[in-house]
Amino acid sequence: MTARPDLAGATARLADLAEVIDATGDPDGRGIGVLRDHGLLGYTVPADCGGAGADTAAFLHAAAELGGRCLGVAVLWVMHCQQVAVLDEYAPEPLRSRVLRSVAAEQTLLASITTEAGKGGHMLTALAAIDDRDGVVRFHRDAPVVSGGAQAGAFLVTMRRAEDGPADDVVLVHCPRELSDPKVIAPLRMLGMRGTCNVSMTVDVEVPRDHVIEPPGGFARVAARTMAPLGHLGWAAAWTGAARAALRHVVGHVRRPAGGGPAIRRDDDTLDRIARARRDLDVAEAMVAAGLREYEARTGAGRDRPAFQIMVNNVKVVASEHCFAAVDGLLEVAGLGLGYRQGDGLVLERIFRDLRSASLMYGNRRLLRANGRLGLLDTAASSFAASGPLARDEW
Repeated sequence: MTARPDLAGATARLADLAEVIDATGDPDGRGIGVLRDHGLLGYTVPADCGGAGADTAAFLHAAAELGGRCLGVAVLWVMHCQQVAVLDEYAPEPLRSRVLRSVAAEQTLLASITTEAGKGGHMLTALAAIDDRDGVVRFHRDAPVVSGGAQAGAFLVTMRRAEDGPADDVVLVHCPRELSDPKVIAPLRMLGMRGTCNVSMTVDVEVPRDHVIEPPGGFARVAARTMAPLGHLGWAAAWTGAARAALRHVVGHVRRPAGGGPAIRRDDDTLDRIARARRDLDVAEAMVAAGLREYEARTGAGRDRPAFQIMVNNVKVVASEHCFAAVDGLLEVAGLGLGYRQGDGLVLERIFRDLRSASLMYGNRRLLRANGRLGLLDTAASSFAASGPLARDEW
Protein backbone atom coordinates (compact mmCIF):
# COMPACT_ATOMS: atom_id res chain seq x y z
CA MET A 1 0.00 0.00 0.00
CA THR A 2 1.31 3.45 -0.88
CA ALA A 3 2.40 5.41 2.19
CA ARG A 4 0.35 8.55 2.82
CA PRO A 5 2.64 11.62 2.95
CA ASP A 6 3.18 12.95 6.46
CA LEU A 7 5.24 16.12 6.23
CA ALA A 8 4.73 17.09 9.87
CA GLY A 9 5.88 13.69 11.08
CA ALA A 10 8.92 13.79 8.82
CA THR A 11 10.01 17.26 9.95
CA ALA A 12 9.60 16.36 13.62
CA ARG A 13 11.73 13.25 13.19
CA LEU A 14 14.39 15.10 11.17
CA ALA A 15 14.65 17.74 13.89
CA ASP A 16 15.55 14.95 16.32
CA LEU A 17 18.05 13.35 13.93
CA ALA A 18 19.75 16.41 12.44
CA GLU A 19 22.66 16.51 14.89
CA VAL A 20 23.38 12.80 14.48
CA ILE A 21 23.16 13.04 10.68
CA ASP A 22 25.58 15.96 10.70
CA ALA A 23 28.02 14.31 13.12
CA THR A 24 28.17 10.94 11.35
CA GLY A 25 27.57 11.79 7.70
CA ASP A 26 24.60 9.43 7.87
CA PRO A 27 26.22 6.39 6.21
CA ASP A 28 23.09 4.32 6.76
CA GLY A 29 20.77 6.89 5.18
CA ARG A 30 18.65 7.51 8.27
CA GLY A 31 17.44 10.81 6.84
CA ILE A 32 16.38 9.07 3.64
CA GLY A 33 14.63 6.49 5.81
CA VAL A 34 12.59 9.29 7.39
CA LEU A 35 11.48 10.47 3.93
CA ARG A 36 10.57 6.90 3.01
CA ASP A 37 8.78 6.09 6.26
CA HIS A 38 6.64 9.22 6.00
CA GLY A 39 5.71 8.74 2.35
CA LEU A 40 7.55 11.78 0.98
CA LEU A 41 9.36 10.01 -1.85
CA GLY A 42 5.98 9.73 -3.61
CA TYR A 43 4.89 13.27 -2.74
CA THR A 44 5.22 14.71 -6.25
CA VAL A 45 4.42 11.50 -8.14
CA PRO A 46 1.20 12.09 -10.15
CA ALA A 47 -2.02 10.67 -8.73
CA ASP A 48 -2.52 8.49 -11.83
CA CYS A 49 0.63 6.62 -10.79
CA GLY A 50 -0.38 6.26 -7.15
CA GLY A 51 1.42 9.30 -5.76
CA ALA A 52 0.18 12.30 -3.80
CA GLY A 53 0.27 14.50 -6.91
CA ALA A 54 1.59 17.56 -5.03
CA ASP A 55 1.84 20.67 -7.21
CA THR A 56 4.88 22.94 -7.45
CA ALA A 57 3.75 25.30 -4.68
CA ALA A 58 3.27 22.36 -2.28
CA PHE A 59 6.67 20.99 -3.33
CA LEU A 60 8.37 24.30 -2.45
CA HIS A 61 6.53 24.53 0.85
CA ALA A 62 7.69 21.02 1.77
CA ALA A 63 11.27 21.83 0.72
CA ALA A 64 11.28 24.84 3.04
CA GLU A 65 9.84 22.84 5.94
CA LEU A 66 12.40 20.06 5.49
CA GLY A 67 15.19 22.61 5.05
CA GLY A 68 14.35 24.13 8.41
CA ARG A 69 15.11 20.81 10.11
CA CYS A 70 17.91 19.21 8.07
CA LEU A 71 19.08 21.06 4.99
CA GLY A 72 21.08 18.16 3.53
CA VAL A 73 18.06 15.85 3.55
CA ALA A 74 15.90 18.63 2.08
CA VAL A 75 18.29 19.22 -0.83
CA LEU A 76 18.52 15.48 -1.52
CA TRP A 77 14.71 15.30 -1.53
CA VAL A 78 14.52 18.18 -4.02
CA MET A 79 16.87 16.32 -6.36
CA HIS A 80 14.74 13.19 -6.06
CA CYS A 81 11.65 15.23 -6.98
CA GLN A 82 13.54 16.60 -10.00
CA GLN A 83 13.96 13.07 -11.28
CA VAL A 84 10.29 12.31 -10.65
CA ALA A 85 9.31 15.33 -12.75
CA VAL A 86 11.66 14.36 -15.58
CA LEU A 87 10.23 10.85 -15.74
CA ASP A 88 6.68 12.18 -15.61
CA GLU A 89 7.16 14.72 -18.38
CA TYR A 90 9.61 13.02 -20.74
CA ALA A 91 9.88 9.25 -20.23
CA PRO A 92 8.12 7.12 -22.85
CA GLU A 93 5.35 4.76 -21.84
CA PRO A 94 5.30 2.21 -20.36
CA LEU A 95 8.58 3.25 -18.67
CA ARG A 96 6.98 6.35 -17.15
CA SER A 97 4.09 4.59 -15.47
CA ARG A 98 6.10 1.57 -14.40
CA VAL A 99 8.84 3.57 -12.68
CA LEU A 100 6.60 6.17 -11.08
CA ARG A 101 4.26 3.52 -9.70
CA SER A 102 7.28 1.85 -8.13
CA VAL A 103 8.43 5.14 -6.62
CA ALA A 104 5.01 5.73 -5.06
CA ALA A 105 4.36 2.17 -3.89
CA GLU A 106 7.86 1.23 -2.74
CA GLN A 107 9.14 4.74 -1.85
CA THR A 108 12.10 4.29 -4.19
CA LEU A 109 14.77 6.98 -4.06
CA LEU A 110 15.82 8.25 -7.50
CA ALA A 111 19.39 9.54 -7.73
CA SER A 112 20.92 11.67 -10.46
CA ILE A 113 24.33 11.01 -11.99
CA THR A 114 25.54 14.05 -13.91
CA THR A 115 29.03 14.50 -12.45
CA GLU A 116 32.00 13.04 -14.27
CA ALA A 117 35.77 13.24 -13.85
CA GLY A 118 37.11 15.84 -16.25
CA LYS A 119 33.97 17.93 -16.57
CA GLY A 120 32.62 18.39 -13.04
CA GLY A 121 28.86 18.75 -12.69
CA HIS A 122 28.14 20.42 -16.04
CA MET A 123 24.80 18.84 -16.90
CA LEU A 124 24.69 19.56 -20.62
CA THR A 125 27.78 17.58 -21.63
CA ALA A 126 28.99 14.02 -21.13
CA LEU A 127 32.30 12.30 -21.81
CA ALA A 128 31.39 8.62 -21.40
CA ALA A 129 29.22 7.18 -24.19
CA ILE A 130 26.62 4.47 -24.36
CA ASP A 131 27.04 1.29 -26.39
CA ASP A 132 23.67 0.95 -28.11
CA ARG A 133 23.35 -2.37 -29.95
CA ASP A 134 20.70 -5.02 -30.53
CA GLY A 135 18.12 -3.31 -28.35
CA VAL A 136 20.41 -3.15 -25.31
CA VAL A 137 22.28 -0.15 -23.90
CA ARG A 138 25.53 -0.78 -22.02
CA PHE A 139 28.01 1.59 -20.39
CA HIS A 140 30.46 2.15 -17.56
CA ARG A 141 30.33 5.43 -15.66
CA ASP A 142 32.59 6.89 -12.98
CA ALA A 143 30.69 9.37 -10.83
CA PRO A 144 32.69 11.57 -8.43
CA VAL A 145 29.57 12.79 -6.57
CA VAL A 146 26.20 11.05 -6.29
CA SER A 147 23.75 12.26 -3.66
CA GLY A 148 22.06 9.30 -1.99
CA GLY A 149 23.97 6.92 -4.24
CA ALA A 150 24.29 4.16 -1.65
CA GLN A 151 20.53 4.16 -0.94
CA ALA A 152 19.05 4.89 -4.37
CA GLY A 153 16.81 2.33 -6.00
CA ALA A 154 17.46 3.74 -9.48
CA PHE A 155 19.63 6.31 -11.24
CA LEU A 156 19.03 8.78 -14.05
CA VAL A 157 22.38 9.07 -15.82
CA THR A 158 23.51 11.59 -18.45
CA MET A 159 25.56 9.91 -21.20
CA ARG A 160 26.99 10.84 -24.58
CA ARG A 161 24.91 9.32 -27.35
CA ALA A 162 27.86 7.87 -29.27
CA GLU A 163 31.61 7.49 -28.80
CA ASP A 164 32.32 9.57 -31.91
CA GLY A 165 29.59 12.15 -31.19
CA PRO A 166 29.91 15.63 -29.69
CA ALA A 167 29.99 16.01 -25.91
CA ASP A 168 26.76 17.99 -25.93
CA ASP A 169 24.76 15.24 -27.68
CA VAL A 170 23.47 13.86 -24.38
CA VAL A 171 20.84 11.26 -23.59
CA LEU A 172 19.33 10.39 -20.23
CA VAL A 173 19.22 6.74 -19.17
CA HIS A 174 17.02 5.26 -16.46
CA CYS A 175 19.08 2.64 -14.64
CA PRO A 176 17.44 0.41 -12.01
CA ARG A 177 19.87 -0.48 -9.27
CA GLU A 178 19.64 -4.19 -10.01
CA LEU A 179 20.79 -3.57 -13.61
CA SER A 180 23.57 -1.12 -12.74
CA ASP A 181 26.06 -3.02 -10.55
CA PRO A 182 26.65 0.09 -8.40
CA LYS A 183 29.87 0.20 -6.42
CA VAL A 184 30.38 2.87 -3.77
CA ILE A 185 34.03 3.88 -3.73
CA ALA A 186 33.87 6.13 -0.68
CA PRO A 187 31.61 8.54 1.16
CA LEU A 188 32.57 12.17 0.62
CA ARG A 189 33.74 14.00 3.74
CA MET A 190 32.00 17.34 3.43
CA LEU A 191 32.19 20.57 5.43
CA GLY A 192 28.41 20.48 5.68
CA MET A 193 25.33 19.11 3.88
CA ARG A 194 26.05 15.67 5.27
CA GLY A 195 22.43 14.62 5.02
CA THR A 196 22.78 14.42 1.23
CA CYS A 197 24.73 11.16 1.72
CA ASN A 198 27.16 12.10 -1.05
CA VAL A 199 29.37 9.27 -2.30
CA SER A 200 31.73 8.62 -5.18
CA MET A 201 30.77 5.53 -7.10
CA THR A 202 30.80 3.61 -10.37
CA VAL A 203 28.01 1.95 -12.30
CA ASP A 204 28.19 -0.74 -14.99
CA VAL A 205 24.83 -0.64 -16.70
CA GLU A 206 23.02 -3.00 -19.05
CA VAL A 207 19.41 -1.97 -19.70
CA PRO A 208 16.84 -2.39 -22.48
CA ARG A 209 16.87 0.33 -25.15
CA ASP A 210 13.50 1.66 -23.95
CA HIS A 211 15.19 2.95 -20.79
CA VAL A 212 16.76 5.77 -22.81
CA ILE A 213 14.91 9.10 -22.47
CA GLU A 214 15.39 11.34 -25.50
CA PRO A 215 12.41 13.64 -26.15
CA PRO A 216 12.31 16.16 -29.02
CA GLY A 217 14.91 18.81 -28.38
CA GLY A 218 17.10 16.39 -26.48
CA PHE A 219 18.43 16.55 -22.96
CA ALA A 220 19.21 20.27 -23.18
CA ARG A 221 15.48 20.95 -23.39
CA VAL A 222 14.78 18.63 -20.45
CA ALA A 223 17.33 20.54 -18.39
CA ALA A 224 16.09 24.00 -19.41
CA ARG A 225 12.37 23.30 -19.04
CA THR A 226 12.30 21.07 -15.97
CA MET A 227 15.52 20.02 -14.23
CA ALA A 228 17.12 23.43 -13.75
CA PRO A 229 13.94 25.34 -12.83
CA LEU A 230 12.74 22.78 -10.28
CA GLY A 231 16.23 22.31 -8.90
CA HIS A 232 16.88 26.01 -8.45
CA LEU A 233 13.44 26.72 -7.02
CA GLY A 234 13.51 23.70 -4.71
CA TRP A 235 17.02 24.36 -3.44
CA ALA A 236 16.21 28.03 -2.89
CA ALA A 237 13.10 27.11 -0.90
CA ALA A 238 15.13 24.70 1.24
CA TRP A 239 17.76 27.38 1.87
CA THR A 240 15.14 29.90 2.97
CA GLY A 241 13.68 27.29 5.31
CA ALA A 242 17.09 26.72 6.89
CA ALA A 243 17.81 30.44 7.23
CA ARG A 244 14.38 31.04 8.78
CA ALA A 245 15.17 28.35 11.34
CA ALA A 246 18.42 30.17 12.17
CA LEU A 247 16.52 33.44 12.58
CA ARG A 248 13.97 31.82 14.89
CA HIS A 249 16.82 30.35 16.93
CA VAL A 250 18.49 33.72 17.44
CA VAL A 251 15.26 35.60 18.12
CA GLY A 252 14.33 32.99 20.71
CA HIS A 253 17.57 33.60 22.60
CA VAL A 254 17.16 37.39 22.37
CA ARG A 255 13.66 37.13 23.88
CA ARG A 256 14.81 35.07 26.86
CA PRO A 257 14.31 36.81 30.19
CA ALA A 258 17.21 37.30 32.55
CA GLY A 259 17.95 34.07 34.35
CA GLY A 260 16.08 32.02 31.76
CA GLY A 261 19.16 30.36 30.29
CA PRO A 262 21.70 31.42 27.66
CA ALA A 263 20.58 34.62 26.00
CA ILE A 264 21.76 37.10 23.38
CA ARG A 265 21.96 40.71 24.51
CA ARG A 266 19.26 42.95 23.09
CA ASP A 267 21.39 45.88 21.93
CA ASP A 268 21.41 48.01 18.80
CA ASP A 269 23.85 45.73 16.99
CA THR A 270 21.63 42.71 17.60
CA LEU A 271 18.54 44.53 16.42
CA ASP A 272 20.39 45.67 13.29
CA ARG A 273 21.53 42.12 12.51
CA ILE A 274 18.03 40.72 12.99
CA ALA A 275 16.58 43.41 10.71
CA ARG A 276 19.17 42.73 8.02
CA ALA A 277 18.65 38.96 8.25
CA ARG A 278 14.89 39.44 7.90
CA ARG A 279 15.45 41.70 4.89
CA ASP A 280 17.76 39.16 3.23
CA LEU A 281 15.24 36.36 3.79
CA ASP A 282 12.37 38.45 2.47
CA VAL A 283 14.37 39.12 -0.70
CA ALA A 284 15.19 35.41 -1.12
CA GLU A 285 11.60 34.33 -0.54
CA ALA A 286 10.29 36.99 -2.91
CA MET A 287 12.56 35.61 -5.61
CA VAL A 288 11.28 32.08 -4.97
CA ALA A 289 7.68 33.31 -5.17
CA ALA A 290 8.40 35.18 -8.41
CA GLY A 291 10.14 32.14 -9.86
CA LEU A 292 7.18 29.95 -8.95
CA ARG A 293 4.79 32.33 -10.73
CA GLU A 294 6.96 32.30 -13.83
CA TYR A 295 7.33 28.52 -13.79
CA GLU A 296 3.59 27.97 -13.50
CA ALA A 297 2.78 30.61 -16.11
CA ARG A 298 5.17 29.30 -18.75
CA THR A 299 4.83 25.82 -20.19
CA GLY A 300 6.58 24.02 -23.01
CA ALA A 301 8.40 26.37 -25.34
CA GLY A 302 7.73 29.30 -23.01
CA ARG A 303 10.44 27.93 -20.73
CA ASP A 304 12.97 28.00 -23.57
CA ARG A 305 12.96 31.80 -23.62
CA PRO A 306 16.14 33.49 -22.36
CA ALA A 307 14.13 35.69 -19.98
CA PHE A 308 12.76 32.63 -18.17
CA GLN A 309 16.13 30.94 -17.91
CA ILE A 310 17.72 34.14 -16.59
CA MET A 311 14.95 34.40 -14.01
CA VAL A 312 15.33 30.89 -12.59
CA ASN A 313 19.11 31.21 -12.54
CA ASN A 314 18.73 34.46 -10.60
CA VAL A 315 16.44 32.75 -8.09
CA LYS A 316 19.27 30.35 -7.29
CA VAL A 317 22.00 33.01 -7.17
CA VAL A 318 20.04 35.50 -5.08
CA ALA A 319 18.65 32.95 -2.62
CA SER A 320 22.05 31.29 -2.10
CA GLU A 321 23.78 34.61 -1.42
CA HIS A 322 21.09 36.22 0.73
CA CYS A 323 20.35 33.17 2.89
CA PHE A 324 24.01 32.69 3.70
CA ALA A 325 24.47 36.41 4.37
CA ALA A 326 21.52 36.33 6.78
CA VAL A 327 22.94 33.43 8.79
CA ASP A 328 26.46 34.88 8.72
CA GLY A 329 25.12 38.06 10.32
CA LEU A 330 23.10 36.15 12.89
CA LEU A 331 26.17 34.14 13.89
CA GLU A 332 27.99 37.40 14.60
CA VAL A 333 25.53 38.42 17.31
CA ALA A 334 25.15 34.88 18.67
CA GLY A 335 28.91 34.78 19.19
CA LEU A 336 31.12 31.85 20.11
CA GLY A 337 28.85 30.49 22.82
CA LEU A 338 25.52 30.29 20.98
CA GLY A 339 26.62 30.60 17.37
CA TYR A 340 29.91 28.82 16.82
CA ARG A 341 29.54 25.94 19.26
CA GLN A 342 28.13 22.54 18.32
CA GLY A 343 25.69 20.25 20.12
CA ASP A 344 23.13 20.80 22.87
CA GLY A 345 20.48 21.73 20.35
CA LEU A 346 22.51 24.65 18.92
CA VAL A 347 21.69 24.79 15.21
CA LEU A 348 23.38 27.97 13.99
CA GLU A 349 26.83 26.57 13.32
CA ARG A 350 25.41 23.60 11.38
CA ILE A 351 23.11 25.78 9.28
CA PHE A 352 26.01 28.14 8.60
CA ARG A 353 28.15 25.28 7.26
CA ASP A 354 25.29 23.81 5.26
CA LEU A 355 24.40 27.13 3.64
CA ARG A 356 28.01 27.81 2.68
CA SER A 357 27.52 25.16 -0.01
CA ALA A 358 24.62 27.02 -1.61
CA SER A 359 26.68 29.24 -3.91
CA LEU A 360 28.89 26.25 -4.86
CA MET A 361 26.13 23.85 -5.93
CA TYR A 362 26.02 24.38 -9.69
CA GLY A 363 28.22 27.40 -8.98
CA ASN A 364 26.95 30.95 -9.05
CA ARG A 365 29.82 32.12 -11.25
CA ARG A 366 28.81 29.59 -13.89
CA LEU A 367 25.18 30.72 -13.73
CA LEU A 368 26.06 34.42 -13.91
CA ARG A 369 28.21 33.83 -16.98
CA ALA A 370 25.32 31.91 -18.53
CA ASN A 371 22.98 34.78 -17.71
CA GLY A 372 25.38 37.20 -19.39
CA ARG A 373 25.25 35.16 -22.59
CA LEU A 374 21.47 34.79 -22.34
CA GLY A 375 21.15 38.53 -21.77
CA LEU A 376 22.66 39.15 -25.20
CA LEU A 377 19.96 36.93 -26.73
CA ASP A 378 17.02 38.27 -24.73
CA THR A 379 14.71 40.72 -26.51
CA ALA A 380 12.40 41.21 -23.52
CA ALA A 381 12.98 44.02 -21.04
CA SER A 382 11.86 41.93 -18.10
CA SER A 383 11.04 38.40 -17.01
CA PHE A 384 7.53 39.79 -16.58
CA ALA A 385 7.47 41.24 -20.11
CA ALA A 386 4.16 39.58 -20.95
CA SER A 387 2.24 41.72 -18.47
CA GLY A 388 4.53 44.13 -16.64
CA PRO A 389 4.92 47.87 -17.15
CA LEU A 390 8.33 47.39 -18.76
CA ALA A 391 6.93 45.18 -21.52
CA ARG A 392 8.19 45.78 -25.02
CA ASP A 393 9.38 43.58 -27.81
CA GLU A 394 13.03 44.57 -27.88
CA TRP A 395 15.53 47.02 -26.52
